[in-house]
Amino acid sequence: MEKIETFRGLNDFSFLDQTDFKKKYATGPLENTIRFYIGGIRCGKCVRKLEDLALTVAGIKNIRVELGNKIASVEIDPATLSFSELAESIKKLGFVPTPLMTQNDEAELQKNEDRSDIIRLAVAGICAGNIMTYSFGNYFGVSGNLLTLFSWLSFTLYLPVVTYVAWPFYLGALSSFRQKRLSIDLPMAVASIFGFVFSSIQLIRGRSDFYFDSLSGFLFLILASRWVQKHLQRHFLDGVENVQANQLERVRKMNSSGWTWIPSERLEIGDDLLLLQEETVPVGAELVSEKGYFHLVWLTGEADSKLFLQGSQVPAGAKLISDSVCLKMKSSLAETEFGKILKNVQRFSMSKNRTVALSDLWAQWLLIFVFTVAILFLVFYWPVLGEEAIRRALALIIVACPCAMAFGTPLALTSTLKKAKQIGLIVRNANVFQKVNAVKTIFFDKTGTLTDSNMTLTTDTDSIPDYYKQIILSLENKSQHPIAFSLRKAFHQFSGDLFPVHSFTEQHGFGVAGSINGKHYELRSSLLAEAKTSCYLFENHQPLIKLTFSAHLRPHCLGVLNNLRRKGFRVVLLSGDKKDVVENLAKQLNFSAVDVNYEATPEKKAQIIRDNPHSMMIGDGVNDSLAMMQAHVGIAVAGSVEAALKSSDIYLVDPSLMPLESLIDISKECLDLIHQNLFI
Repeated sequence: MEKIETFRGLNDFSFLDQTDFKKKYATGPLENTIRFYIGGIRCGKCVRKLEDLALTVAGIKNIRVELGNKIASVEIDPATLSFSELAESIKKLGFVPTPLMTQNDEAELQKNEDRSDIIRLAVAGICAGNIMTYSFGNYFGVSGNLLTLFSWLSFTLYLPVVTYVAWPFYLGALSSFRQKRLSIDLPMAVASIFGFVFSSIQLIRGRSDFYFDSLSGFLFLILASRWVQKHLQRHFLDGVENVQANQLERVRKMNSSGWTWIPSERLEIGDDLLLLQEETVPVGAELVSEKGYFHLVWLTGEADSKLFLQGSQVPAGAKLISDSVCLKMKSSLAETEFGKILKNVQRFSMSKNRTVALSDLWAQWLLIFVFTVAILFLVFYWPVLGEEAIRRALALIIVACPCAMAFGTPLALTSTLKKAKQIGLIVRNANVFQKVNAVKTIFFDKTGTLTDSNMTLTTDTDSIPDYYKQIILSLENKSQHPIAFSLRKAFHQFSGDLFPVHSFTEQHGFGVAGSINGKHYELRSSLLAEAKTSCYLFENHQPLIKLTFSAHLRPHCLGVLNNLRRKGFRVVLLSGDKKDVVENLAKQLNFSAVDVNYEATPEKKAQIIRDNPHSMMIGDGVNDSLAMMQAHVGIAVAGSVEAALKSSDIYLVDPSLMPLESLIDISKECLDLIHQNLFI
């Protein structure tokens, strides 16, 4: 540990100056610009504090901070200032800078889209305002050359409207045709083009009945409504930026002179790593240091510390919460269970949501009806009304445009998002409220969801001889089962060295076994009594010591389950724990025998969910992510928000499960409101 302590003063951002990492983080034609996610930024004063760095730190050519997404883009003079020195300067101000990759990711696309929307909206507003001003002259009786001038000015100002401003509507209408469905962009596109053609013909003929003012004003209002709607939803839908994942891209490799940053993909089996406090293990590794405390929030959802001793297998995704430790790489991230789950989660996050909103479906039928009526009216009344038939058909298409229908649903969802936030729900996608109403079966994970993930050793530790404590710790040193962590916690003051274990085995749902000092030892489960789990230490197949543990139910757990049953839901227990443990819990919580699943691996859980459509899965951590991805609605309980929202629809802040009932209630209210809006 003395060797590790000497590294703590080194620049934690030195990797930014290495060629391998510059390719990932540096942008701009001169590769002298970098983007940081700024943790701790809260207000305009923080923005000014950061931007003032350009005045106090030599080498900063330009710095721009976006308060909304907490991203700072900084251009430097490489001859004067390095990226690592820049990061240290930001850190000294009290902020936490996390460098962002250079790829044109979703955030960058969103920023470009917002910029384009603002420009389009500004053009629409300027043109519509001026056209309306010129139209007032016509309304108030202006005549002669002045009327002609105002009319042609209106025509000129409408040209950018019909070409540039209305372009998204044309693209939307064309896309809907390709998908063989109607879109609410279609009437806007038709109105814009045919209204322009009709009005231009009327202008050339010297008539004053044209619609440049109405059409431009209408397009501006529709664009403004869409922009407001988008930003209202984003205000509630913005997820938590995952800054931890960036740390998995790099590691500190130990060498004879200290350590150096290298990309994770260049690490080889057997390499020694240095991990500092609050960092995540990026590979499967063995603990070289005497001990270390980690939490497994990425894996199990629990944030309580777990003690690992020298020689323990530390899983990828574990986060160090104690002092610095040395690790030895045993497997790459891709080979670990954590890496495989992350890969599946990423694939899920990138897939398209094929759920068709109810409002879109109703809007399509309304469009079919409106266009059918407009065409029939034009055909039958053209011989009678002539040009008037064109005007009335065009007016029908414009007035009956279902844009209000399209806005009604998102605004209802936005209102429900606000309620969800107030009761402790973080929602990834507002469409989940419609999906909740279709749920018929609710699956609950056991550990960390219905019960506390921690177990407490209730056996008197003073009654266990130190020699057998040493045997128990040696057997459990490589295990990551909750019993192993509870034993290490109970025996943490034991100072003896661990024995080497030969022929070590760990069987899921059974226990651990191995040979120590020429004898065969087993630590395996025995029986269950009420809420207490028991296991025995066996020496040469003879039981020696009984160890008893207690687990605690989450508060209000039974009441929530009973209320869900009364609402008509089928409630199912889905756990990876052994049969006796799960069945005992099922009796306490009134689960019927057919609704209990035990010894289920993550893959088996996912298959069970697939076999039950219209299901909701409630679990914790990345370990349950495969099942949550397969569910109609996935809900994560406690643990890491960043990891949970990658694979679930909703993150439940309150581990008591009580907000579940409120979620169902507000989802029903939301659907009723949507139906009401659509009917009106």
